[in-house]
Amino acid sequence: MKLNSTWVKFVIFIGVLALIYGIFYFFKIDYRSFTPQNVRDKILAFGIWAPVVYIVFYTLRPLILFPASLLTITGGLAFGPVFGTVYTVIGATGCAVAEFLFARTFGRGAVANLVKGRLAKIDEGIERHGFMTVLWIRLIPNVAYDIQNYSLGLTRVHFRDYLLATAVGIIPGTFAFVYLGYSLTNLRQFWKVLLAIGLILGLVGLQRLWRRRVQKGS
Repeated sequence: MKLNSTWVKFVIFIGVLALIYGIFYFFKIDYRSFTPQNVRDKILAFGIWAPVVYIVFYTLRPLILFPASLLTITGGLAFGPVFGTVYTVIGATGCAVAEFLFARTFGRGAVANLVKGRLAKIDEGIERHGFMTVLWIRLIPNVAYDIQNYSLGLTRVHFRDYLLATAVGIIPGTFAFVYLGYSLTNLRQFWKVLLAIGLILGLVGLQRLWRRRVQKGS
């Protein structure tokens, strides 16, 4: 049975639906009560298993269309700036790997037949300079995280370069949003909130500078 056969795709589709249902049932998900505080309480209710639950939930997050930024802030609320960052980086990297492999398995073959001319040269460049390309995308993101993962899976970038660059490159942005969540645990120390906002705005500023530099160079 070939991987692209109708039956295999049908089985995968049913499996994904079952997994989504299992996630909703296991975590008792109700979108009407989705706030960082409520999600934190649900995760911490698992006690010593809370970090594992958080990492697994983050990895499977795209299946239920849960916003990455909201869950990252929840990590800061639940585990603090240090462990919140560590757990989020692990979960986000797992999520990135899953989406990358999905796109690489089911989409790369079709894209390879369509990439010609200048696009083919760009694709080859991404393969040669994969680590630095992915690193810059992660450090100064231009599009949503999930779109990045799927899009990179359609390129010729090596999996090792993708994995290492992702794990390293998402740390600054992750820490900024995790710290924002942590700052909300004690609003009396408002300077922490301002610091978190400053970190996020700093990343946005770097993003704009990078875009201008790319536009001038093109």
